[in-house]
Amino acid sequence: MYKIKWVGAQIELKNTTLKIKDAGANEIEIKIGEGTLTYDEKRIMEYVRNRQLLDSVREGDQEPMDVSFEFKWEQLRAVSTSGAGTPTLEDALKQRGEAAAWVSTSDDICEPYCVDIEIINTPDCGSEIAETIILPDFRYESLGHDVKAGVVSVSGRCNATEAIVTRP
Repeated sequence: MYKIKWVGAQIELKNTTLKIKDAGANEIEIKIGEGTLTYDEKRIMEYVRNRQLLDSVREGDQEPMDVSFEFKWEQLRAVSTSGAGTPTLEDALKQRGEAAAWVSTSDDICEPYCVDIEIINTPDCGSEIAETIILPDFRYESLGHDVKAGVVSVSGRCNATEAIVTRP
């Protein structure tokens, strides 16, 4: 028996909008000048061979998606309906400070805090169509930033096996 994994994508984030949302109407919207988004979609298939012939194929256990993004932001706007002040990007990912009242996107109250990441990729002039990539139930694992340079680096996992990609 052997297993195969499929790998996701690396996307250039130029002239892109990134939104971090909770289950309510709270969100942080970031206009990105340049950067990259990488995610690994893990679909594990198990191939069982019998006497060197393919006997059966079955889908294996699901694994969360690994996600990382690094970007230089140009503009940041936060909307909070919780009555608190304006949360920072770090507060929204860590559910602290002004984002402490945010509600997790998970329906299970025993699940760790998570947010939805939505990336609206609008290409420069040309015939390409904009696309929206949604990474549901994102939980950060590492966060680095240089406020003076406007650079952010985040990695974590989504509680999903594939990204939701839509094109209008």
